[in-house]
Amino acid sequence: MSWHDFYEAIVKALNDFQFFIAGLLGATVVTRYHKDRLKNVWDYAVFILSGAITAHYLTQVVIHLFHLEPIHAGGVGFLLGAFGGMIIQELTTWIKTGAYKEQNFFSYFADIVKDWLSRGKK
Repeated sequence: MSWHDFYEAIVKALNDFQFFIAGLLGATVVTRYHKDRLKNVWDYAVFILSGAITAHYLTQVVIHLFHLEPIHAGGVGFLLGAFGGMIIQELTTWIKTGAYKEQNFFSYFADIVKDWLSRGKK
């Protein structure tokens, strides 16, 4: 295998995982804003990997549904990684705390978003 073949294989592998990498970066950036909810390394790993996996599988779907240009795929993957990690993390918190017994996930998540938005107004 020549250097050129090796380089071509690396570029192809990175191209296949471009949305995963964009989601990984998006979720990693957003962890800074969720320090109070992420308690240990396992929480960080679940947050970042769930964001990356969400971006990997949903970027093309979102681009197709919203009729976006393919050039915006990296940004869409980044945002899906950020929000995907947050939604999966909230879903696991909803289950862990037993809040599913009192309210459904959508109202629970709406309360979280309202609280998050009101923090910026203080």
